[in-house]
Amino acid sequence: MVVRTSSLNSLKNFFPKIHQPLPLTKRESQQLLESITTSFRKNLDKEHPWEPSSDDSTTHGSSLRSRNPLLLAQTSSSSSPSPEAAKRQAPTDRHLRAILSNPLFAHQDAKKAPSSPFHVFDLAVSRGLMTPERAAGFLTKVRSEIPGKSADEIRQSMARSGAGLKVLQWLRASGLENDLQFLNSRLASSLVPFMYAEGLEEVAWSWVVRLAPRDEGRVLDWHLYALTSLLQAIRKQSSTSFSGSKLSLDGSYEAMIRANEVLPKQSNIARRSLEEVWFSLSWISTVLASERPKPSAPLFESFVDIGRPLEAPLDMAHLELHHPLSPSHSAAVQFMHANAEREQQNPTLRRRVVCLALDAANRLKQVGDTDEASWVERFLARIGADANLGILMDQIRQASISSDTPIYRMR
Repeated sequence: MVVRTSSLNSLKNFFPKIHQPLPLTKRESQQLLESITTSFRKNLDKEHPWEPSSDDSTTHGSSLRSRNPLLLAQTSSSSSPSPEAAKRQAPTDRHLRAILSNPLFAHQDAKKAPSSPFHVFDLAVSRGLMTPERAAGFLTKVRSEIPGKSADEIRQSMARSGAGLKVLQWLRASGLENDLQFLNSRLASSLVPFMYAEGLEEVAWSWVVRLAPRDEGRVLDWHLYALTSLLQAIRKQSSTSFSGSKLSLDGSYEAMIRANEVLPKQSNIARRSLEEVWFSLSWISTVLASERPKPSAPLFESFVDIGRPLEAPLDMAHLELHHPLSPSHSAAVQFMHANAEREQQNPTLRRRVVCLALDAANRLKQVGDTDEASWVERFLARIGADANLGILMDQIRQASISSDTPIYRMR
């Protein structure tokens, strides 16, 4: 049996009661909390330096977006932000805001109507039912509900909606952005316009670089289609207003030049994708040139230079005819003379040659070369006759396949 002595009891009372709560008043507790919060912010700012600028909020927001566009959905509209507004732009607040606004943690807003596309999107994400195809449908629905007649009004409405940022946050949180395979769907063409409206286009360009790795051993079969789809979406957005009207091709040429610079030269995927986008842009620059204003001559020439190694004489001849400042018909006439006896079976190629000949004939008439213009018109007539004969032969073949009547008896 253990007996407690008086000396042990006195020794127990000698030590302080260190495990009991500190006797702090309410004011002292608040001061301690503020001290801890301040210390935490100072350490965070030390690890992630941030210096608030006296410049206008637009410049400040642009620099933040360029470093991490997903953490800044909107910039302040005030040109001189208050201390409280500046505090809300600190790294801590932006980081917490990005976490809390993530679709995976979003609570359903009772104020939103059940039919709202944002409500449906959040509900599908919370239940694990969201897919790239459904995300594309969500963006299409949001775009269809945006009013506005002018391109700027539509762009501002798309930016205020935050739909592009919401989809990007879901792609990142769900892990789909890790391999970029979602770009094989129609999501790329639906997402890129919102990314440009919300100032998130640099995210798309980071995907362009990732889809064409320098190590060809890591390239998968779908990389070519995904990269081409993404570049085509960027090319289209760069020369189309948010209202859908067709702009000058300057933006598309700039996108093509940038892609040629950032993609690795030794990548087979990058080379094939660039070729496909270049040829599609060449077609728009020539066959569909009348639909748009004339482009900048330096950008046009830089675009043409990118295609010179492709050995495409028809495209080069046609592009020379559509130079913004100094069109030339020499290469076009030379091409037609070299291929005068060749029958064009491909309908797309035949259409391109016809357009080339029409443009060349107009140019020859402008410069007063009537003899060469007459020859080009005869060349066009022969192509038209060959085309009509080809259509007739196709009809005869189809009829002979589906009929028991001998060909010589068909009238």
